[in-house]
Amino acid sequence: MSQIDRNIAYNLKRIRKSRNMSLDMLAEKTGVSKSMLGQIERGESNPTVATVSKIMEGIKISFEDLIYKQEEEVVLVEKKNLSTYKEKDGEFKIRTVFPYSKERSFEFFYLEIESGCSFQGNNYGDNSWLYATAFRGNITVLVENTRYQILEGNSLRFPAFKEYMLANEGAVKAEGYLILSHGEGDA
Repeated sequence: MSQIDRNIAYNLKRIRKSRNMSLDMLAEKTGVSKSMLGQIERGESNPTVATVSKIMEGIKISFEDLIYKQEEEVVLVEKKNLSTYKEKDGEFKIRTVFPYSKERSFEFFYLEIESGCSFQGNNYGDNSWLYATAFRGNITVLVENTRYQILEGNSLRFPAFKEYMLANEGAVKAEGYLILSHGEGDA
């Protein structure tokens, strides 16, 4: 099952329950059979565009209400469950803590750089900024030939729309957090 199908299953059930509707009531409003709606909610069926359209029209919701994962109010993220965003074995690893979503304009990453290693960053487009914090070791940041040293416990904000590199010139593995902010105004 695709992520969109999982989102539709979760969101349809969430919306139906928030409106105190039974599957029978939902079927009556949408013209989609109770059994099909149940299969969609359980993730056992991939709804067609026509079926999704009937659901949207029947209960007056937008396409986005069905396909996007809804943010929970409280989310616990365990380090052991972080997905890898970018890595090079034995040199660095960037893992996603909070991925981009339409509800917020930032991404949050956990960073590890081995001693003596570095990596070239991506250009994330106009008005994107990186906020880097070193909580173990020191992180060197090179932004368009200007060098900055983030000492353990300190932070640096720099443009992610310019050429940059992150490095660990120390003797121990450096660890830190990166926050990538999209679409900020002028600094």
